[in-house]
Amino acid sequence: MSEIIAWLVAHESLSGWAQFFGAMLALIVTYITAFAPHWQRRRQMRQAAERLLLNGFEVLESYHRTSAYFLPTALSIRAAGLTMITVANEIDRFPIFELPGQGPRSMARSLVAVAGQLKLVSFALEPFAIQLDSRDGTAEDQETIRAFVGDQMKLVEAVIAGRELKRPEWFAPNGNVGGTPAKTNN
Repeated sequence: MSEIIAWLVAHESLSGWAQFFGAMLALIVTYITAFAPHWQRRRQMRQAAERLLLNGFEVLESYHRTSAYFLPTALSIRAAGLTMITVANEIDRFPIFELPGQGPRSMARSLVAVAGQLKLVSFALEPFAIQLDSRDGTAEDQETIRAFVGDQMKLVEAVIAGRELKRPEWFAPNGNVGGTPAKTNN
């Protein structure tokens, strides 16, 4: 140790560089210490958002898979709808404004889209439940409901995967795409 001190004393011009590197190291440590909680919070928020997206997918997948083994009843459809609304409400309470990026394929937009799809499915299942209040479910009812939920599950899967979704092309009664008027030859 005394040899190092003697060497540093002999080379006084290096003391300025030693101070510079020491100050830079102190700044780096301060920066990391100051922003580590912020980085950790962002990581936790992203993980929580991913978990909510997966919960949204899983509630649809769970009903779709299990509904293959029983005929639908008003109670089972309402229970599925209530579960979907519960997950959608949980997503709605999530502070999406704290997530980084708010672009078209951002995590925040995906959360809003999945919550909306879950509410839509719940809303669309209610008429089936009303019909089944007065009668027993049939295999045709089962297949119709499973096809609808399966389609919505694929849509949610595409949103989670970040795939580009295309808007549907609506056909007007005159056969034109998008409701544009037919061209006439005047």
